[in-house]
Amino acid sequence: MKKIDNLPVFTGADSSVREYAERALQSSHIKKVVCCALGPSGTNIEQAAKKWLARVGVVDKSEVILGDTPEKCLQVARDITAEGVVAVFWTCAVYYNENLFFFGNPDVYPFFFQEDMLLDSMQLAARSFFGGDLNPDVHPRLTVASHPSPAPLVAGFGEVVLCNSNAAAAKMCAEGKTDLCITTESARKIHGLVELHSFGCPLMVFFGGVTQHGLKQIENASTSLV
Repeated sequence: MKKIDNLPVFTGADSSVREYAERALQSSHIKKVVCCALGPSGTNIEQAAKKWLARVGVVDKSEVILGDTPEKCLQVARDITAEGVVAVFWTCAVYYNENLFFFGNPDVYPFFFQEDMLLDSMQLAARSFFGGDLNPDVHPRLTVASHPSPAPLVAGFGEVVLCNSNAAAAKMCAEGKTDLCITTESARKIHGLVELHSFGCPLMVFFGGVTQHGLKQIENASTSLV
């Protein structure tokens, strides 16, 4: 059968690399670990990335760069090619575009690292206490800013205005662009909003991906572990 040259092929990696990768990041061969995470500040993904940096023990040589979308975070990671620098781009198990993100970028390793974390008190919030009944029959024109992923939590509740993150939803609400928002406790505090309802803090899985350059840096650093 004739080979089809213009179709992509997933880049392979030795699965054993993951066994020592986090320890390799502590090596002096790794000068910096850059986490590229969804912003603005207050998102669950940002918090998971910082939790992972602390657990791995590389906070003192790390930087967190916030981007508008996971796709833009990946692009930032792709552009980091300095020796001794590992860029880690972050996504979430319930990111609504995760399948496109995975199959659209077969040259990277999107599930290389993993961090489990309870979500930061997902909630419905407003600029001030929303007096009266929030039943949509009473307030039929309520608008709710939300990232696409948690938007089903308010299905049939009001008109959902989509945005890029839970923190962006809080900012949109604070600026008066919507009546309500689905956001995190951290973002609610940052923007001075009032909690109206808590959806809870379920356990979530977050993924830290690396580029081919990042994997090479980890493999080089692993020689110091022998």
